[in-house]
Amino acid sequence: MRMSSRGRTAGLILAMLLFAMPLEAGPSRIVSLTPVGTEILFALGQGDNISAVTEFCDTPEEALLKPRIGGFAVVNLEALLAMETDLIVMQDIHAPFIPQLEQLGVPYVVLRQSSVEDVLLSIAELGRVCEASNAASEMEDRLRREISRVSERASASDRPRVLLSVSRELSEPRISAFYAAGRGTFYDELIELAGGVNAVPPGGASYPMLSPEGLMKLDPDVIVDLVGARGYYHSMEPVDDDLVFDRDRLIRQWRENADTSAAKEGRIHILEGTAFLRPGPEMWRILRALAEIIHPESGSP
Repeated sequence: MRMSSRGRTAGLILAMLLFAMPLEAGPSRIVSLTPVGTEILFALGQGDNISAVTEFCDTPEEALLKPRIGGFAVVNLEALLAMETDLIVMQDIHAPFIPQLEQLGVPYVVLRQSSVEDVLLSIAELGRVCEASNAASEMEDRLRREISRVSERASASDRPRVLLSVSRELSEPRISAFYAAGRGTFYDELIELAGGVNAVPPGGASYPMLSPEGLMKLDPDVIVDLVGARGYYHSMEPVDDDLVFDRDRLIRQWRENADTSAAKEGRIHILEGTAFLRPGPEMWRILRALAEIIHPESGSP
């Protein structure tokens, strides 16, 4: 079954540590059901201990050589037992499977994100579980340094209102609806750190679905469209990826979608790639890209 772009992105933007079932020793047969978890594991030097990953785990390149255990929406418990898995790295979409895993005695770590600090703490905890605390500490320190360096350059006075689209049907001739990053998300925090203000008002859903009319009411100064990677985009009908991901076409859709300040000022930006959907070891890349977009006058962070 092919996953829609909305469903795929919703899964990608979930991720970071919630809790863990303890291990007696460092794991050597790890199955990762989340792309962010796979990235963290490889960055912690656990590549040789990974037995399988999902079809969406595309980074680092070494992950592409690992056996595939399917997508991340379904967990095949029989396959996990047959592989003698001694650690499962999941995200909170898999929470319904926790009682079964505990009954079977399969150790697990559940990842989720809600803030930058959650991301940093999750790296530390996964490092502890995998007996790689030193590597986790170095990774955490690097991320904190990068975050501080970028945020210190952010303007304190000129803070444009930023609309961050995290998922939409790119193949549509016009934008009928899209999901935006709301308040209380790690994207919201990154926008602030990059020197902007989230155009989505507080009090709503974490990732509200907006219409063109809703976009016009928000009237953002800057629009950032996270379109994912063309290799993972699937539509109900066959599409030409080169056409669908044509940057000029994507920008034109936003200009034609609503009369906004961002459209008038030419401040519509497309960020292509799964890296911008995953708050993991490379999260600083998301922050840096946002900072360059929000305050281009400051130069590259």
